[in-house]
Amino acid sequence: MDLRGLTRRGAPLGSATANDLRGARRPASSRDQGVTYSHGTTPRRGDRGGKGIRIIDRSSSAPRVRMSPLRKAAGLIALISLGITAPAVVASPMPEQLPGSAVGAAPEGSGLPPQQPVAPAPPVATPATPAADGLRPGASGADVKALQRKLRARGIKVPLDGNYGNKTRAGVRILQRKLKLKATGVADAALLKKIGLKIRNVASAPAVLAAPSAPATAKYLKVFPVVGDYSYSDDFGDPRGQGAHQGNDIIGKMGMQLVACVDGTISRLTRSETGLGGIWIWIVDGRGNEYYYAHMQTISPELKAGSRVTAGQTVGTMGMTGDARGTIPHLHFEIRPNGGGSINPFTDLRAVDPKK
Repeated sequence: MDLRGLTRRGAPLGSATANDLRGARRPASSRDQGVTYSHGTTPRRGDRGGKGIRIIDRSSSAPRVRMSPLRKAAGLIALISLGITAPAVVASPMPEQLPGSAVGAAPEGSGLPPQQPVAPAPPVATPATPAADGLRPGASGADVKALQRKLRARGIKVPLDGNYGNKTRAGVRILQRKLKLKATGVADAALLKKIGLKIRNVASAPAVLAAPSAPATAKYLKVFPVVGDYSYSDDFGDPRGQGAHQGNDIIGKMGMQLVACVDGTISRLTRSETGLGGIWIWIVDGRGNEYYYAHMQTISPELKAGSRVTAGQTVGTMGMTGDARGTIPHLHFEIRPNGGGSINPFTDLRAVDPKK
């Protein structure tokens, strides 16, 4: 209720006494607010009783209370004084809520020096923890050679050439059985710890990468001969029981898909185990180069000598027939240019390997 509009003979009510309230007028907007003011004569000092001012709030359902005139007058004067002199209390926004003000800035006119923004602390770099590693078929180098020495020291016959081929994998399986570990043929962290071998294929500092070299191109092959999860190494020329190794062994799983590596013709094949290669096929391309697949489990039933094949066509499945029995499933693969002696197929295999 705004009482600042009440006047006494043109003077502000703030200077009026209780006796001057007789001529008080209600503001014009009081009826709009649902409040009616009823006034009469105000008792003089020492009088008791008389007409008083009644404030009727039409918007309230509370019971009406009659107050003594002196108490009402004092209350009205206090309200008028507050309405005239009391400053409005307005919530001041925080500096960061003001448009264009920076977080942490001092309020304008406060006399405080502007606060400098505190930069966040840089993140602390933590060195990466190298994961436990191991050696698996297809690996080569000094670590593999050290593993082969450990195998030989325990009476297991393996080549000492630094290539993780079939013989090394078979030797690892033998050692794992002796140590009552799972015989996987993979020299994992558990095996390396048992034999006290620390490998050096995890660098302690970031390696400086050399400029990338031009990708090698295959001279003979169009397609990698195995589909699936496989591994292989440059084991051409490794010592074998029957002499130097004449190809590369691609290690996989029993029944893995084998495909034609070139467009050509099946020159000869056998579905019954024959000789060292067991079940095998020969493919010859249009230039007379021959490709040998050995130790197969099956040959595709539609194929026979003289059948045409295209690169990527299924020709059979991986096995371990012939002299590979008792080892691990793998494909013995050879390339013989112009039907002559075998050459190392490793470069061509790498060139067409989709996983390299």
